[in-house]
Amino acid sequence: NEADIDGLIAANELRAVLVIPPGFGRDLAAGRSAAVQTILDGTFPVRAMTMRGYVLAINAQASMNIALDWARTRSGADEATLSAIVQPVKLETRNLYNQPLRSVWSMAPKLIMVILMITPPFLTVLGVVREKESGSIFNIYASTVSKAEFLVGKLIPYVVISMFNALMLFALARYLFGAPFKGDFIFFALGTMMYVVCTTGIGLVISVLVRTQTAAMVIVAIVTVVPAALYSGAIIPIESLSPAASALAHLLPAMYYAKIATGSFLKGVGATVLWPNVLVLAAYAAALMGAGYLLFTKRPRT
Repeated sequence: NEADIDGLIAANELRAVLVIPPGFGRDLAAGRSAAVQTILDGTFPVRAMTMRGYVLAINAQASMNIALDWARTRSGADEATLSAIVQPVKLETRNLYNQPLRSVWSMAPKLIMVILMITPPFLTVLGVVREKESGSIFNIYASTVSKAEFLVGKLIPYVVISMFNALMLFALARYLFGAPFKGDFIFFALGTMMYVVCTTGIGLVISVLVRTQTAAMVIVAIVTVVPAALYSGAIIPIESLSPAASALAHLLPAMYYAKIATGSFLKGVGATVLWPNVLVLAAYAAALMGAGYLLFTKRPRT
């Protein structure tokens, strides 16, 4: 019933509705054009565009079949000749790198990027800020341990833990979700390590700026979750972003590692193609570590 369409779509029971009006077959049989309405749920634009593409393709094929039947009836020519006249150019599409178009193959490498964007900063920031809250960091302030020694001692365990997490994520993506890995594992590991150092550096900078774990967790969530989801290409392609959003994406490390992960898993490319992304991550890591070193002081303000 047409009166129920809006309610069913609003309740997420339907995603697309094809409305064929009365007299559809009669108009076609009489050689007249017939109208068909398609109603799509546009709350998820990517899904709506995909459904729209299917509907347009089905309509084009059905219209061509009707035209061929009409021409064959009138002219008596064979179907192959008429097909060549009606459709002189045939389009053949081949999907490279992910021929079956399995979304899990595309999402699994990007999920590695998302998780490694979130967990290392949380580990780092909670490890440092916890000492501030408990007061144990004053032992460091009063000791002869240098800033560099303290920071290196704090960061190395979290980098090692995060690399172990990355190895587990790689195994899950490869063997549980079945995503093919076609690239150089050593290069992928190097890019992953640079990315982990970047994200650990984000946690370091935040940890030296805040004093409570609650504030640290809120800031880390804002700084990591949003860029990993919206400005990395994981959900929305970078090319589809506005100029301002695209510029912001290029200032964050998530986008560069997403290219490394996707290229290594699906495209089989390595250092010859992806080395600029690793170079950007290395520069980002150096900048964050340098900022953390400069901001951390053994003579805190009271």
